[in-house]
Amino acid sequence: MNTKLLASIAIFALLAGVISTSAMQSAYAADYGTSDKAADAKKLADKKAADAKKLADKKAADAKKLADKKAADAKKLADKKAADAKKLADKKAADAKKDSGTGKATGKASSDAVTVEMEKGTATNTECGDKCFVPNNVQVKVGGTVTWKNADTAAHTATDSNGAFDSGMVMAKGSFKHKFDTAGTYNYLCIVHPWMKGTVTAS
Repeated sequence: MNTKLLASIAIFALLAGVISTSAMQSAYAADYGTSDKAADAKKLADKKAADAKKLADKKAADAKKLADKKAADAKKLADKKAADAKKLADKKAADAKKDSGTGKATGKASSDAVTVEMEKGTATNTECGDKCFVPNNVQVKVGGTVTWKNADTAAHTATDSNGAFDSGMVMAKGSFKHKFDTAGTYNYLCIVHPWMKGTVTAS
């Protein structure tokens, strides 16, 4: 065989082997690179998903914490209102019991004995209104008595407008008592301080 031909065949075979090897290496590199990119993409996606879940969990926890705080605050406010209402009701009940025990009541229910105070400072307080004689409007049973006590430092009177009774001057810490034997409404005042007015209803 021709020596040149053999040499050419050998060179061709060598080149073919080199080309084949290079192609295989390129294909392997391409496959390897694609695999790495896919792994990186999956890793990134997993990280994003984990971060999103972590953020969602934090938001849910914060929302629950806020809701719990609002519920606790609302309960605390409701408990305070209930306690205040009970305290006020207890005070009113205690005051009513105290008044009924002393006869110094609101004047709405008839009683055998009622006490009315000439309040302190009424000699100079021209606007004391229904706080001059306390209680200002009382009811007593026929045959019952009303006692006026002077809690002021000045002298006062309890004088009926139609002359049914007149205490005269009641000095500081003094008192005056009148028995109501006849049913009716009695409007009275202090003749020294005429802005001081009150009413007794006997029934």
